[in-house]
Amino acid sequence: MSAKEAPMLLIRVCSTWRAVALTSPLIWARLHISFPGDPSVSSILGVTLSSAAIAKRHRIFSKVMQVRCQVVKDWLTRSGTCPLSISFSYPIIGFMEVADDFMGSRELLQQLISFSHRWKHIVLFLPLSIYKKLESLISDDALPLPLLKSLECKIYWGQIVYPVLVPVRLLEAPNLQQLSLTSPPHLAQNPTILSHMWGRLTDLRIQSSIRDVSFYDIIKICHNLVTCHVDSLDIYSDDFGSFQTEVVIPTLKMIRINESGGPSHAVRAINAPNLKSLDYRFPSRFREHDPSTLMSADVLLGLVERGASTLRKLTLKPLVMRPEDTITCLRLANQLSHLVLRSPSSAYGLIEDRSLDSFNLDLLTIPNNSSPSVSQDILLPKLEVLEMNYISQFTDERILHLLTTRLDAAQRGEVAPLRRLKLHFARQMQRDIKEEAFERAKSAGFELSLELTYPADAPPYNGQLSPSFGLPICNSLEEVWPPVKNW
Repeated sequence: MSAKEAPMLLIRVCSTWRAVALTSPLIWARLHISFPGDPSVSSILGVTLSSAAIAKRHRIFSKVMQVRCQVVKDWLTRSGTCPLSISFSYPIIGFMEVADDFMGSRELLQQLISFSHRWKHIVLFLPLSIYKKLESLISDDALPLPLLKSLECKIYWGQIVYPVLVPVRLLEAPNLQQLSLTSPPHLAQNPTILSHMWGRLTDLRIQSSIRDVSFYDIIKICHNLVTCHVDSLDIYSDDFGSFQTEVVIPTLKMIRINESGGPSHAVRAINAPNLKSLDYRFPSRFREHDPSTLMSADVLLGLVERGASTLRKLTLKPLVMRPEDTITCLRLANQLSHLVLRSPSSAYGLIEDRSLDSFNLDLLTIPNNSSPSVSQDILLPKLEVLEMNYISQFTDERILHLLTTRLDAAQRGEVAPLRRLKLHFARQMQRDIKEEAFERAKSAGFELSLELTYPADAPPYNGQLSPSFGLPICNSLEEVWPPVKNW
């Protein structure tokens, strides 16, 4: 809703542009709405506000909400009859309880509900009390939300103890195909609730922690899954007999699983004969842990080996893998055209060593005039896209050398050309290599896309009162949901 961004910016240029913008419904069919939050609660955890500060914040927040309600009404009215993509968020302040009657919430939610018959893609990042209010405002006339295809639902609650039940009316939408869910665990752990819904899904993401036995029960009834993403898979049962039945999902083409404990038999049970993209993550490790103590990658290697003939994209976190397992994995995936090397996050208080690159990119370089024996030992001969983040040691000069050797080998017919490099650095630029890289690619007869991102000096303001609050801060390897199916 920012006046500094399109489409609001377009109506401020001139009368002609304004007329065109106001008569183009499609550009008004997407909207992000941010709630400023509770004015009596500081955005800094543990800070208590004075009564004077709270009164001042009430006046400011009230004005912001009034303006936002009117903007939402005008904006969505301009969208005509177009299906709507809407996201709205509310700031999290630790485990603070959120009042369900904070100023302006009902009016803003009612504005949104009045357009619910055109909802197509919805993203909710709300406390439980506000989500319940939203559900209560959905009348029977608004159901069954006939256009709703994609729902990303992030519900958080003030109490550490999970609430017993969360209303799920939004999940009853008859055409819902894409679901990303963060909520109290009863839905994921009891998939018989709305069992018909699971069977319709083509894209599933479970963002809250889920036990492996519950995940296994879910995938057994998700017969049409194309993509499956689990943010935190916990080991609940070491009994192989609990997962003895193989789960064959012919439609499944992308798997992203983050195992928070260790290798799970639930993952071993998956048989995806047409798998195209795999992102399998091990638990993070502490900085002081010796690499020799890292767990085996048997589950990952098994998935890669079974899908070697169809697998085209692979995402790894080499810092949490044994080096020999990383190399074995890349040798097995010899049909791979897209490799993503990510640095582990610092979630759950774990400390990662960011002074080290997660992978030695020199392993992907190719010697000039390589002999037949060397050619047979080339890692990833069909690699065309390479992505990596938090690069600190690998120099710009070596990046250029890597690209050049792959292009030269492609000219000799030994490998596929490296067509796209997307690299995010944890250091400042040492040398601008773009012009020379493009010249090398052009002289070799190949097109090249080069995205090199270095740390920004000052990130843009995205605070609690910003209309962009709640939108993800751009990262070169940031995941997108629903996933882009570019296989």
